Amino acid sequence: MAFNLFPREENFLPQFRQAAQVILDAARALDAMAADPRDGAVKAAAIKRLEHQGDQIAHQTFDLLNRTWITPIDREDIHQLVAALDDVLDFIDAVAARIVLFRIETSTPELKAITGLIVQSAVVLQKAMEQLSDLKNSKQILEACVEINRLENEADTINHLAIGKLFENQKDPIELLKWKEIYEIVEGATDRCEDVANVLETIVIKSA
Repeated sequence: MAFNLFPREENFLPQFRQAAQVILDAARALDAMAADPRDGAVKAAAIKRLEHQGDQIAHQTFDLLNRTWITPIDREDIHQLVAALDDVLDFIDAVAARIVLFRIETSTPELKAITGLIVQSAVVLQKAMEQLSDLKNSKQILEACVEINRLENEADTINHLAIGKLFENQKDPIELLKWKEIYEIVEGATDRCEDVANVLETIVIKSA
């Protein structure tokens, strides 16, 4: 008989899955915004609504945690997972906000490449959340964590190349500072995905 990490599915798993879906929706919206930053205020507002939705899910999950005496996994791990998921959304929202604030109307291949990696990371995260209920899926969950780490490394490489290109080619110091900040925040979103993967890995290892 398989061992269930979450013997009562109504506890926490639905919230984790909802959070992962909101992250994926926001990542896809940011990727579309990076492809065409025009009408940025409208696109950023849509992402902000998703970020608020994520906040609501986080608050609901914390409330459930406070009302639950016996939790399926360590309370600290649940708290860290909720916080890490929420951080991903915060960074996605921050990128969209900077695009509007800095009045970016033309994207770059590097920005589009990293937002594409955020979408890939979000897809993998969603799949990992679907597998979290059962320990027999531990291998797949750990493989997902490895893939998210790989995507983060790829984003980090692109970010370094993009910033190097900025300092080499951008003569306007204001534009340089704008794009440097955007690149660093968008790469930070992949870092936050990696944080989620690290928490998932901890949960699986503790439950093995």
